Amino acid sequence: MLKWGPLCLLLVMLFPHSRAGAGNIQDVARLKKAAAKGDNNAQFLLGLAYEFGRGVASDLSEAAHWYHESAAAGNAGAQAHLGNLYAQGRGVARDKTEALRWYLLAAVGGDSVAETNLGCMYFNGEAGLRQDSTEAARWFTRAAAQHNALAEANLATLYFEGWGVTRDPEKAASFYLDAARQGNLYAQARLAWIYEHGIGRPQDLAESLRWNRTAARNGYPRALNNLGYLYEHGLGVTKDVAEAARLYCRAAESGLVEARQNWAGIRSSISGMPADCDNAARWLADVDPHGLVSRSASVEAGPKVPEGQSIISAAPVFEEH
Repeated sequence: MLKWGPLCLLLVMLFPHSRAGAGNIQDVARLKKAAAKGDNNAQFLLGLAYEFGRGVASDLSEAAHWYHESAAAGNAGAQAHLGNLYAQGRGVARDKTEALRWYLLAAVGGDSVAETNLGCMYFNGEAGLRQDSTEAARWFTRAAAQHNALAEANLATLYFEGWGVTRDPEKAASFYLDAARQGNLYAQARLAWIYEHGIGRPQDLAESLRWNRTAARNGYPRALNNLGYLYEHGLGVTKDVAEAARLYCRAAESGLVEARQNWAGIRSSISGMPADCDNAARWLADVDPHGLVSRSASVEAGPKVPEGQSIISAAPVFEEH
């Protein structure tokens, strides 16, 4: 079985709020008055205002202060946000142990973001926790029950690999599908791979192409690379090496190893091709790309990983509200 590698690498990514959102903050002056009187929801909303710069200048230290006030009163949303700040060292000194403390409190209160991040901490064995895929799966499952897309994507990978749960590719595909429909780019790219190879779902190159295109439209490097692979080899789509080269080049700009290899392979195998992505694509279109022979050395950014590389370097992990 080809491994997809560890899930939880720390990335700062923004996702929808599971509680009141920063976009709902309107009257900061009124919030300040209510917060000063001890209204813990107003304190949480004021923290959001300072964190995201809504109605006031962004000030992470001030955000941390108001999150502390609200979190101490038991507001799960504030606890989760405060955990994020400690995990990332934003507005406070980075402290994973403190992040864990607030994630635990928020997760017990049912906050899906905290549940997801707590699952990641168990998966990685961070902040003094023993690495425990079973416990990670338990917290991802709780968050997935609230249709948290990131939790669903992470839980899907656990089911695909059999980490902490009984291996079940069909269940994995279902979780990827739900997360993909909510716009999770990682899930969209994984779902495309599943449809291409017929694991957990019947093979369906049209669906693979659709989900790769969906993630690629948002610039997701693995989807760009894999869409390029489909075009280069004519899998579910008319063979088009010019389009493949353009997609590989875009993905390579992100540093994706497979994309760099594929882009370099096309450049080195076709004499006279320009180095610039767009110019290369136009040049290839003029020399009948459909007649060019596919290179067996091209690779997908799927479960197979180049030796010594971490597989899910682009996998979402710690989630912000």
